[in-house]
Amino acid sequence: MDKTNFTYLFFCFIVITQSVKAQDPFEELDKELQKITRYTQATFKANRITFGQSVETRKKGILEFNVRTKYWNMPDSQTQNFGADFVTARFGIDYAITDRFTTGFGVGTFDGIFNGYGKYRLVRQKDSDKKAPIGITLFQSTSYQSRSFNHIDLQNSISDRLSFATQVILARKFDSNFSFQLTPTFIRRNSDQFAGEPNNHFALGFGVRYKVANHVSIASEYYYVANPIEDTHLSFFGPFALGVNWDIRNVIVQFSLTNTRNFAETANVVNTFNNFNFNNGNLHIGVSLTYALHLKKKKL
Repeated sequence: MDKTNFTYLFFCFIVITQSVKAQDPFEELDKELQKITRYTQATFKANRITFGQSVETRKKGILEFNVRTKYWNMPDSQTQNFGADFVTARFGIDYAITDRFTTGFGVGTFDGIFNGYGKYRLVRQKDSDKKAPIGITLFQSTSYQSRSFNHIDLQNSISDRLSFATQVILARKFDSNFSFQLTPTFIRRNSDQFAGEPNNHFALGFGVRYKVANHVSIASEYYYVANPIEDTHLSFFGPFALGVNWDIRNVIVQFSLTNTRNFAETANVVNTFNNFNFNNGNLHIGVSLTYALHLKKKKL
């Protein structure tokens, strides 16, 4: 090989080497992008699965208005008709103070319960991150029962009318369609309305959501109560619900079937005295509407 060819080959080698090195900044940029934390979005889409709380909290500055209604008929020993004899509703408002903390307040028309809550997202699930495979949210609510329920007299003391619900909500979104949730629950009721009612109740909630179309999903949940109320005249069951969600932009509509007619966590978990079936007036049809208003716009 003469000197000219050697010089040419050496020059080509230098050019190729520099070209490879020139790609390094792009490779470093790709590595940096991979380090950016990507949080899992829309595990359950809404603040509630059906009647119970979900792991979700709202983005900072979002104000939500929600109307939840339930319809049922008179007990009938033969069948459950779809004509509604009774209706109850809850009017609520929720506001996200930060991305992690949401608070809300509402009132139910059937049982006269006023309740407020605070909800803090302690851990957010991260995409492709084994260090945060689940989301964890802490929930605390206080309820005040303003009038008698089921013809049971209430104590005059304000403290006797108060109840409290504490929940640690654990959830995981396994893929773009399926989400699952566990909700250990502790409920404290200051007054016992039934002869065999303990003041403290422990329950475990199970919730699922499955997305079947772009704006349609199926949701269901059930609560197992470890120490239910024992009464000689009434039987109590764990609340169960099966619902269909339709969401588009800032509106979420849900249709559900459930055996509980209450809305507050302190009532529906332990005060459900209907089994989930089509007999004896046990079936309740729920219709819920949630509208989100963005008070704080994102900065460009």
